[in-house]
Amino acid sequence: MPEYTISTADGDDWPTLGTNLAAVLQPRSFECEILEDSDVLTFRSGTATVCASWELLGTWYVDVEDAPSSEAADRLVAEMARQLAQATGQQAIHCRVTD
Repeated sequence: MPEYTISTADGDDWPTLGTNLAAVLQPRSFECEILEDSDVLTFRSGTATVCASWELLGTWYVDVEDAPSSEAADRLVAEMARQLAQATGQQAIHCRVTD
């Protein structure tokens, strides 16, 4: 199960996103079913279950389970990072921390 971080390029904290995380983090070009949208966002896209949570200062932690491939997981998280950057005006950097 790939795990990722999404942080700002300059190391600053992310602006507050409010309580509707799905509005910002749910990948728009993927068909998704929201399972939880509170202080943690959990959704299903195809066979993949994705969980995004605020872990460290300035860092989102994203866990992708049961994705059909590592590339599919990478595409989901890349889109999440792009949307987060667009919503906040920050440059986002995402990286895979485990396979």
